[in-house]
Amino acid sequence: MTRHFYVILNRHAGRGYANTVWHTIKPQLDQLQIAYQVTETKYAGHATLLAEQYAKHHADATTGSQIVLVVGGDGTLNQALNGLKQATVTTPLPLAYIPAGSGNDFARGAQVSRNPSNALKQILTATEPEILDIGHYEETTQQEQRYFVNNVGIGFDAAVVSAANHSDKKSLLNRLHLGNLAYVGQLIKVLGQQTAFPVTVNIGNHRDIFNNAFLVTTSNHPYFGGGVPILPIANVHDGKLSLIIAEKMILPKFIFLFIMMTFGRHLGFKHVHHYQATHLQLTVSSLEYGQVDGEEMGNRFFDIHLSVDHYPFWFAPSRHSK
Repeated sequence: MTRHFYVILNRHAGRGYANTVWHTIKPQLDQLQIAYQVTETKYAGHATLLAEQYAKHHADATTGSQIVLVVGGDGTLNQALNGLKQATVTTPLPLAYIPAGSGNDFARGAQVSRNPSNALKQILTATEPEILDIGHYEETTQQEQRYFVNNVGIGFDAAVVSAANHSDKKSLLNRLHLGNLAYVGQLIKVLGQQTAFPVTVNIGNHRDIFNNAFLVTTSNHPYFGGGVPILPIANVHDGKLSLIIAEKMILPKFIFLFIMMTFGRHLGFKHVHHYQATHLQLTVSSLEYGQVDGEEMGNRFFDIHLSVDHYPFWFAPSRHSK
């Protein structure tokens, strides 16, 4: 079977790293005489439109004959996934991914190599789609819904994302290839500003209420923030979403928690709670920041219903995703 790849390229992902990645893999595609066409994203959300249009134009394609290949970060992957889901075709087009962003957490969770050439080999040697879990949420206060590949966060992590994105120093640091410093600086700032908030968790007939929540993250796989195993119990093959709630604590305890989190040894802490479920509901009655796959959701109330879904990805899984 002849395969054709529709490449969605976000050259600006990873502070321009995606452009370097493309110049690495394009000669390999040409040398191997792989059939492909490439379209560059021009604005925020463009990948969603491109993926949706391509899927609709190839609604009758045989499985594996037409593959959408994203070269960019997790945000670009998120947009492409949502476009493919919006197309609502009978046989969904498989989605391939060469990670070229800053965090690349989905690659870690799905066992896609973060080395561009190795990731390309995984894609070209695949013979059938890999069905992976994805997340879906419906947020009733804003009447919006979206799919996600990584996580949805409310509270501390989302406030850091918002503060960093709106920092006057971010553009300068990005030009100097020091963009991560923007997040480090804002993390310290937000740590002192973020207050505790109430959250209600509903899973089936079970309800828990936390009045002192600080970080509330629902994840599809273990990783967060560029490789931190925030939910080591999560897995893209288990048919479940994983939720972590960390309560507000004094600064020394939080620092120790964060250190232990980098080793995935934090779930047993007294002020840390975790769940796994196919469906769950979170209600937050105070104005809090939210984020989905690193993109801002704004500062608002939340009544959010989260569930697990599935999508065909195109790559040969590897036990080592470096």
